[in-house]
Amino acid sequence: MLSKVKKTFIILFLITIVTVFGILIYTSGRTFYSKEDEIGNTAGNIYNGGLFCEQEGIIYFSNDADDGSLYAMSSDCTKFRKVHSDKAVYINADEHYIYYLRANNTRENSKASILMFNNSGVYRIKQNGSNLKAISNKPAAYLTLKGNNLYFQKYDVEEGLHLYRNGIDASSERLLLKDAVVPAAILDGKLYYTGYSKDQNIHYMDLSGYNTKTYLEGNFAYPIFRDDYIYYMDIGNNYKIYRMNHDGTEVTALVDERCSTYNITNSGKYLYYQVDNNANNRIARLNLETMEHETIQEGNFKQIHVTEFFVFFKDFKGDTTYILSADGVPRLETFNPPVINED
Repeated sequence: MLSKVKKTFIILFLITIVTVFGILIYTSGRTFYSKEDEIGNTAGNIYNGGLFCEQEGIIYFSNDADDGSLYAMSSDCTKFRKVHSDKAVYINADEHYIYYLRANNTRENSKASILMFNNSGVYRIKQNGSNLKAISNKPAAYLTLKGNNLYFQKYDVEEGLHLYRNGIDASSERLLLKDAVVPAAILDGKLYYTGYSKDQNIHYMDLSGYNTKTYLEGNFAYPIFRDDYIYYMDIGNNYKIYRMNHDGTEVTALVDERCSTYNITNSGKYLYYQVDNNANNRIARLNLETMEHETIQEGNFKQIHVTEFFVFFKDFKGDTTYILSADGVPRLETFNPPVINED
């Protein structure tokens, strides 16, 4: 009787082991898809380099203290962990994966990365740091996730930068435009972008038929489609910041000074911007409800990123990253994440 029980136990144990290994093998090679309206990062963050990205209470970021390695932390900037040693920029995330551009060729400590075969490209990794997968091994920029597709500029030695799309499973790469345009927004099946080589109009591409059409004429830079408005910098008017209705009406000047970058908080309450007029350079914010301006810090800064509760930006040299409350009192502090050594 006991021998039969032992045999049954052993058989059940072996079946369990085989089943577990089968599931692991199946899921390791399987791509998990997201909702079609999934957005991997905000347009404002992507314009500023995509160094911070928040997804379901987790902030993924490029840790300058560890030469740009991909890290994660909770939304209150605690519970740090290292995801991967790649230098990551243009970070996007959905409920299953992190997508980023590998930028190991730009590391300060580049000796180790020189030995790597692919120092750049578009990559996908699980949020626990496993199952790294190459989407493209060519130099790229402005990676944007929408639904189950990735939009990015890809560099070719002979052709230069062109706009491409590929599925998150890397199975359907397609050239969209032979121009170095930045995908600004994907709304109702249309990809909006500003011209680069021929004009600075806002155009769109119908992604069902891949036909292009001019949407609004002007000298636009870094448009952010948010709620009822399009925010943008006007190249033809000294890079001042404006907003307008989606149909181009009711143009309103928001920042009447030359700026180099800007971003909008997730709540939509504040617009943060860097004045770059060589007379009164500073980072400041505009309350979009009261239209009151407030200086944060005088000097030269760049790469403004927003998450649910915080704003991050760097000094112009990139040596220091600052953090402050997104919608609260603008008390400026330095952001000093730890360096976590891999086992």
